[in-house]
Amino acid sequence: MRTAYRLVETGAGWLAFVSGPRGLKRVYLPEPLRARLESRVRSDFADADENDGLLPVLARQLRQYFAGECVDFNARFDWSGHGAFEVAVWKACGRIEFGQTASYKSLAQRVGHAGAARAVGTAMSRNPFPILIPCHRVLKSDGSLGGYSGAQGVRFKERLLNMEADACEQAAR
Repeated sequence: MRTAYRLVETGAGWLAFVSGPRGLKRVYLPEPLRARLESRVRSDFADADENDGLLPVLARQLRQYFAGECVDFNARFDWSGHGAFEVAVWKACGRIEFGQTASYKSLAQRVGHAGAARAVGTAMSRNPFPILIPCHRVLKSDGSLGGYSGAQGVRFKERLLNMEADACEQAAR
């Protein structure tokens, strides 16, 4: 399989993901304009072909997620080109359940580097698989939001956390 990408319209805007022979290579957060997003994808992955049928389960799950549903993503990631520490942090972050949060410090402890909370924050800012690797669920130790490298910044992070809390509340009823 060659590298391919798919653009998906969700309730939050257009998002994209890119996949290759080893698995998912990148997920792009939603943007309002399809053309602008497609331009970014083509710039980052010039050799990728558009495929409207690529990973249909993932496309459905992303639509469901942005419709406010509780989703447990199950994707195969291509970790090539990323450092061992970052991959360990991303894998640990991927185990934070829907509607739950963890601190940068606790994530550092989970990967065996108790004093590396800042390095965890840096790894989160480089996360190539946002939403699927839920870096938005990682907070500062005092419970404040910290940063978020998505286009809309911390406001988008807060929106995602609120959406997940609402979905969990709905599911509990």
